[in-house]
Formats: sequence, structure tokens, C-alpha cells
Amino acid sequence: MKILLVEDDSDQALLATESFEEYLEDAEITVCETGSEMLEMDLAEFDVILLDYSLSDMTGLDVLNELEDREHGPVIMVTAEEVLEIAVESLKRGADEFIIKTVDIHQLLPHIVERTFQNFQQRKNLEDIETREREKKVQIDTLKRIMMTLAHHINNGVMPIIFSAELCQRSEYNIEKTMKLVKTCLNETDRINNIIDKLERYIEDEEFKYADYLDLKDAMFDMSQPLEQE
Repeated sequence: MKILLVEDDSDQALLATESFEEYLEDAEITVCETGSEMLEMDLAEFDVILLDYSLSDMTGLDVLNELEDREHGPVIMVTAEEVLEIAVESLKRGADEFIIKTVDIHQLLPHIVERTFQNFQQRKNLEDIETREREKKVQIDTLKRIMMTLAHHINNGVMPIIFSAELCQRSEYNIEKTMKLVKTCLNETDRINNIIDKLERYIEDEEFKYADYLDLKDAMFDMSQPLEQE
């Protein structure tokens, strides 16, 4: 487990490091002393971040504000101050856990880190599953819209064919009129084939991205435009 320890007290940093190395198998500890130094690092490399509230250059809350749009693992805020407001504000700003420095803090830290990391992983796995389920639903609904759009365009071609065939059956239609109706049928058949060919090319070229459409009406509209172009 890769742990980033943000602590400006060298004695506290040493005790925490010794505790992790004793109780956590294969623990890899990186220590930095300031919030600025931490923010310059690639935080996605660490499994857990232990962040001291009182740093020399900024507070832990200031650091949390800077993490809002960055990828990182779970953050545990550590403070010597037993202040409820700090705890609440830390959790509101994205900390996963809040702990107070007590006499037995270094014995408890490895267990807290393990528990926080496991909870974070479980939550992330659930979020990934929910995301995949949402994307699957969008794909299924979008495919329905594709079929509806395709049926609409094909129906527009089929109806003239059916009506032309009915007219051809009437005795008052001579050869010349009949040939015109046959030509109409052939033109509409070509139109249907053209629509199907466009649909195949459209999907094969991967121009249509299922997951890009959260509004399914937009999906249907974008599907109709290229099919209608000649």
C-alpha cells in the first residue's frame, strides 16, 4: 500500500512511518511537510493520503479545496484539535475520514488506513457498476431510437410502393401510367436500400457514440440527419 503522509512535525512523521511499516505489510510511505509540496505531486499514485490539518503554509481544508478536480485516493484528515466544525467541514470538502491525534494514535493509524482504503475501494466498485449499468441503459434505449428512426424512413418509402401497386391493379390504368407507377416503386425501393446502406456505414464508421447521449431525443435527431442527406 502506497501512503502519502502530509505532516510538518518530523517526530510525528517518524512515529507514523514506523507504525505503518510494523503493522502494514509492504507499506510504502512518502512524507511531505507542506500542502504546497503535496499539491505538486501526482496524487493518483497513492492508495491513501494522510493529511495533517495544521500545516506551516496552509490548513488541511485549503488543501482539500485544491483537490476538487484532481484524481486521488481516500483522504484522512488528522488534527490535534477536537473541534466538531473542522471535522464536519473536512468531510463536506471531500475527506473520507477524520481522526484526532490521541496518545494511541500511532497504534490505531494502520487499522484506520486499512479500513478507509477498503471502504473507498468498495464504494468505487459500486460506482463503477452503477456507471456501467447507466451506460448499458443508454445504449439499449439509443438502439431503440435507431430502430424507430429506421422504421420511420423505411415506412416513408414503403407506403408509396403499396399505393402504387394498388393503383396498378385498377383496370383504368394503361401501360404508360402503370410504367410510371412501377418507376415510382423502383425509386422508393432504391431509397430504402440507400437508407439501410447509410445506416450500416454510419454505425461501422463509429460516428454514433451511444454513451455520448444522455438525452435520447438528441440521439434520435442526430441519427435522422445523416439518413436524410442525399
